[in-house]
Amino acid sequence: MSIYDSILQIPLFKGLSIESFNKIIEKYKFEFISYNNGESIINAGDVCDCLKFIISGNVRLEYINEKVKIKLFETITAPNNIASNCLMGNNNYSVSVYACCDNTGVLVIDKQDFISIMQEHRVVLLNYLIDLSRKSQTPFEAYNQIASDNIRAKFAFWVLYFTSYNSSEIVIKAKLRDIYMFFGVQRSLFNSMLDELKGLGIIDFSSKEICILDRNLLRLYYRQNCEG
Repeated sequence: MSIYDSILQIPLFKGLSIESFNKIIEKYKFEFISYNNGESIINAGDVCDCLKFIISGNVRLEYINEKVKIKLFETITAPNNIASNCLMGNNNYSVSVYACCDNTGVLVIDKQDFISIMQEHRVVLLNYLIDLSRKSQTPFEAYNQIASDNIRAKFAFWVLYFTSYNSSEIVIKAKLRDIYMFFGVQRSLFNSMLDELKGLGIIDFSSKEICILDRNLLRLYYRQNCEG
């Protein structure tokens, strides 16, 4: 797949005609940067003055909560958006992003340029609103799960909310004691849930980490057992 084709497969550009895309690249600056394995692409806390897209390879996202000593990791494969929800709001990235392989290709577009692109091309604006709505439509559901005594609902919803719908290699790194205290449940109930999810092939776990083996299975499990 060419770089041209990869860009058109990025979620925020899907549905854009070739004619419209040609007008965009003629008018706005597209910067292409290559990263090697382990190199930092975004650091949490950096000012978000541009939008970044992975167009080749894959990247590892890292969310850290120092207060409760929990780290959440996920891998995203090209072509895709990278932390696009950070474009607006407080204008700071909330996640660190690293290249997972050599020659990881990243497209960079200035923030103001991307806003202009959305104003000029309705399909890009709609794609961006859809991207944001995946998170913004869930506050009431989140409130219900936080208030619930159902640890299965709390845990599944938390993982699904903070990871991308097509991500893989999701890992939660923390002592199990810190995690069940974070969710406010008894150790026995939390361990029972982990055993159940492991038996279903959804997760694997040790005393220091929980690996989500199949996010789609976790989503299905949530819908069947936790919603409503």
